[in-house]
Amino acid sequence: MGRRKGASAWKNAEPRQNRTNGPRWNDITPDKMVNEQFEEYYKKIVPEDEWDQFMDTLKVELPTTFRVTGSRAHADVINNQIKDLYVPTMQNVELDGVKYDPPKPIPWYPEQLAWEIAAPKRVVRKSEPFKQFQRFLVGETEVGNLSRQEAVSMIPPLLMDVEPHHVCLDMCAAPGSKTAQIIEALNPHHTESTGMLIANDADYKRTHMLVHQTGRMPSKGLIVVNNDATQFPNISLGPGAGNIKYDRILADVPCSGDGTMRKNLEIWKKWAPFDGNSLHTVQLRILERAMNMLKPGGRLVYSTCSFNPSENEAVVAAALNTHPDFEIVDVADKLPELKRRPGIHEWKVATRDKDENIKWHESHEAYEAYASESGSERDNKSPLPASCWAPANAAELHLERALRLLPHDQNTGGFFVCVLEKKGTSEPTVVPASSLVKREVKSKFEEKEEEAVAVPAKRELSPSAEESEAKKLKSDAPQEPQDKKAKRDLAFREDPFGFVDPSHPELETVKKWFGMTPDFPAENLLVRNEYGNPLRTIYIVNDLVKAVILNNDYTRLRMISAGVKAFIRQDSQSRSDIQCKWRVSSDGILGVVRYVPEDKIVKAGIQELRTFLEEMYPPVAKFEGAFRDTCEAAEFGNMLVLFEAGEGAGGKLNLPLYLPCWKAKSSMSLLIDKREKSVLSNRVFGEDICKPAPPPRSREEKEAEAAAAAKEAADKGMPVPTPLETPAMSTEATPAPTDEEAAMNA
Repeated sequence: MGRRKGASAWKNAEPRQNRTNGPRWNDITPDKMVNEQFEEYYKKIVPEDEWDQFMDTLKVELPTTFRVTGSRAHADVINNQIKDLYVPTMQNVELDGVKYDPPKPIPWYPEQLAWEIAAPKRVVRKSEPFKQFQRFLVGETEVGNLSRQEAVSMIPPLLMDVEPHHVCLDMCAAPGSKTAQIIEALNPHHTESTGMLIANDADYKRTHMLVHQTGRMPSKGLIVVNNDATQFPNISLGPGAGNIKYDRILADVPCSGDGTMRKNLEIWKKWAPFDGNSLHTVQLRILERAMNMLKPGGRLVYSTCSFNPSENEAVVAAALNTHPDFEIVDVADKLPELKRRPGIHEWKVATRDKDENIKWHESHEAYEAYASESGSERDNKSPLPASCWAPANAAELHLERALRLLPHDQNTGGFFVCVLEKKGTSEPTVVPASSLVKREVKSKFEEKEEEAVAVPAKRELSPSAEESEAKKLKSDAPQEPQDKKAKRDLAFREDPFGFVDPSHPELETVKKWFGMTPDFPAENLLVRNEYGNPLRTIYIVNDLVKAVILNNDYTRLRMISAGVKAFIRQDSQSRSDIQCKWRVSSDGILGVVRYVPEDKIVKAGIQELRTFLEEMYPPVAKFEGAFRDTCEAAEFGNMLVLFEAGEGAGGKLNLPLYLPCWKAKSSMSLLIDKREKSVLSNRVFGEDICKPAPPPRSREEKEAEAAAAAKEAADKGMPVPTPLETPAMSTEATPAPTDEEAAMNA
């Protein structure tokens, strides 16, 4: 399957390198892009009168394409910025006597939210207007407002027809660009979706790439898992509810990738006819597993970035003949400006003979006879199944309804997409109330009270101490009998999941501090430890995700992550004057503020935003008017600030913006990533006004400062101040605190 890089692909203006560190575009010329067997093979697929155009297009670097994140409330703002601010500056770019067009919308993508840059990387490097645009792309991609994605890769999720209530599965999801599109469809304009997406990949390392990619598009209804797609496990929704049947499934399967030759240049040298044939069986197993998990009336999209019918029509035809309750959907009326070719009904299959020449086989019988007579070691070790060839009823299966996307039609990569539907009427997935009831495993907090070993009320446990207590209690607690059919995978090393008791003191503190409304779903707060102890990070999930976590062993399902980061503990053992040591995560703020009363949200304007961006820890005294009064009166801790839309202070904020802030003793801090601050600054003020953080002090500087403070205190007859303690960290697998978190002690 064609795989793309993440946001880092924007960062270097160097020619894009393929995924196996092979040749770059400046290392290879068209005369070296030769593979005689590739040409012999695909001359039987591509029309003869289009062959030269097909080959010429394959030898030209693929355009850079990206899309604006469609579910963000400010998608139109970002898109208008591209149209009105950047495109006009690139109208007359010329280099070495050649004029290059500015970025243009991809005509078939809905609402013109996808763009194409045809200018080569060397032009981007040398042209100031393109360089400025590239810097904009890098920043907006890193904060999740743009997604770098190949044009044809955007098509499968668009044809899934996802609605917010759907239960979806992405079977081969990493690195996650299509996954992000599905999340956007489930959460249009940040509505509260009742649906769910399970994003799976068989490669453990790639699932963490997937978590990073989808982290830019957070969703309460997302679970990332690590399983072999051919044997994807059944997932229970609880007693009496049965296993999940999905409304929508994407099977973007592993493939030979010869449709990606415009970016993966090593394929020119390595391509062989057996590459695609050898993957046919795995692809068929994935598709059939998907068919078995789809509910009646559900839709399944099968796709590859390959031209090979053995990987495309052959797989679909074989699956349809074993699943007569499925049919190919005619999507000719969808994406009307997309140029597509129909699927084919007839094809031959080729292998290589002992002299490494192509050998064509009209039928499976002819192939078997040849393999037997020739004694071909390759064919005898891994013989091709009969399903690689077109079945006798191929014309009756409506394979022409599939989409073949050829590079020379719209200057893209190559792709195959087929939309399948299971006959019947779809029923919405209902989560029984019993599925949301936590199993009778007492929390660490409850067990401690019962055993009368609770610490004195005035003593606070640090997160690391809490973790030690939890581990001790875990070793002493009675073990639940394990279902033999759901035996734990002891090799799976991810942290377990646990739901926080809604009456837990830490959670009560959070609810009181933010004044949470009665409908706040406290029972859906999740942590990464078995006993539900809120140590470092609290996540929030919807009911479907909760039912999955409560009714399935996390090691059997191999769950990597779930939900959205909602609250982060901002701790210091030395600060007893902080009433609530939790802050709202910028990832989950839109999911939290809907439960926060209006009088608990502080109003600010564009001038306050400028002050926050200009300094990392602006003093309270630097603000003016009502906002300053509010900050001076506020207790130490997290404040939720609504920056209202408007113009002024040299900038323009087009839409209201919720951001978490921290009130310290005499200063404030905006609790977002440094990079996001810079991107926000450029978007609002047209330049990066963020001052860099002061360099970290050396140990000697800190000791000298402490000695000076001690001397000054002694001279005045005051107590000698003690240095601030380092925040205790839990053993949870969470990132280290950012510099912004230090604002608590500012």
